[in-house]
Amino acid sequence: MKIILAYSTVVLIWATTPLAIQWSGQMDWFLGISGRFFISAALCLPLIFWFSKTPFSLQWREMRIYLAAAIGMVGGMSGMYYAAQTMPSGWISLVFGLTPIMTGILAATLFKNLTLSPSKYLGMLVSFMGLAVIFYPNLNTRWTELSLEQTPLIIGLSIALGAVFLHALSTLLVKKVNYGISSLHLVAGTAWISSLIYLMIDPSFLWSWTSLPSKSLWSIAYLGTFGSVLGFVLYYFLLKQIDAIRLGFITLITPVVALLLGHYFNEEALNLTIWLGAGLVIFGLVLYEFGSRIWKRTKQKSV
Repeated sequence: MKIILAYSTVVLIWATTPLAIQWSGQMDWFLGISGRFFISAALCLPLIFWFSKTPFSLQWREMRIYLAAAIGMVGGMSGMYYAAQTMPSGWISLVFGLTPIMTGILAATLFKNLTLSPSKYLGMLVSFMGLAVIFYPNLNTRWTELSLEQTPLIIGLSIALGAVFLHALSTLLVKKVNYGISSLHLVAGTAWISSLIYLMIDPSFLWSWTSLPSKSLWSIAYLGTFGSVLGFVLYYFLLKQIDAIRLGFITLITPVVALLLGHYFNEEALNLTIWLGAGLVIFGLVLYEFGSRIWKRTKQKSV
């Protein structure tokens, strides 16, 4: 029951995150993400004091877990924040939906603990075809509603794919080095490392974010509390309970919800081409995850 509740909550948080990312970074994407993690880091301290039964540790054994998670938080999230200014929020969710595929590729090439079957390769092909259906007609355009820097969509897509790579790599590394540290300690350590990195890059966010519009401020607050603290605590809890590939399967559900939210709250286009592309992405993920099982059952019934 705990796993089901945690899984459902993570799906809901991840589905609303792309839209909140756009709103929080509408004026300045770096200000949006740095403010988010600063809030998260500040919130984690009282939570550890109130709920944690073990002291917070900064020993190397724990630090390497925090650093592995920071690859996904700093590298992955920064890329998504920048890319969100070049494309609709629903499209961001679709790109992020490739996490299971990217995780599988990395697991097979770096850690040698996953064999890519023909159905997995077919799933990859179908999912990338889905992205092509949506992105290819618009690669040379600029999404001027939010793109203050007028960045071409193709650059945003490239950065988003790089962010997916870093998030998948971070997930596998945390799974590999995590010896059982609590999810709250993991999020706290990672949030503070991420905040310090952003502080070293540009400390002006400490006094600049209060000048943002109320919509952006509320989005930063939502992402700092639910998106980072609650979302990642539950995410790393699930990471200890189920394998990284199956955890990435959450991204089957979130793109559909994110597309609907973007259309309803942000008036993003939602036509037949987008639904076709989204359907191909999700169908490819189904083939990737369950293709081998479906093939085996079909073969057994035919014998």
